[in-house]
Amino acid sequence: MARAKATKKKQTRKPRATWKDQIKEQLLQMRKELLQEVSQSMRAESDHLKHDIGDFYDHASNDRDRELALMLADREREKLTQVDDALKRIEAGTYGVCESCDEEIDKERLSAMLFTKLCLSCQEDLERG
Repeated sequence: MARAKATKKKQTRKPRATWKDQIKEQLLQMRKELLQEVSQSMRAESDHLKHDIGDFYDHASNDRDRELALMLADREREKLTQVDDALKRIEAGTYGVCESCDEEIDKERLSAMLFTKLCLSCQEDLERG
């Protein structure tokens, strides 16, 4: 009887998530957070345009703040594009392969920069050149 229970437990266990599955989950979470940030930025900009009152200095300060917010939103959108690209590479089976030399990218590098496309050596060559 004890043996039957042990066998049953083994059958109901979930398979362990692979390293790429974990990376995919992190990328999906990052994507969700980025979409929320971009959405909040767009709402804030829309609200600002509705309530644009004040003197010259208020307008100058508001314009500077708006420009900074737009720059940050552009960065978030670029990061979102990179995350989406990494998710596509996971689905295609090319995630973790350097786009320049076709060598495998170290897991440590991928863990630190989830959406990187280049191995460290090729990235260094690119930055030098």
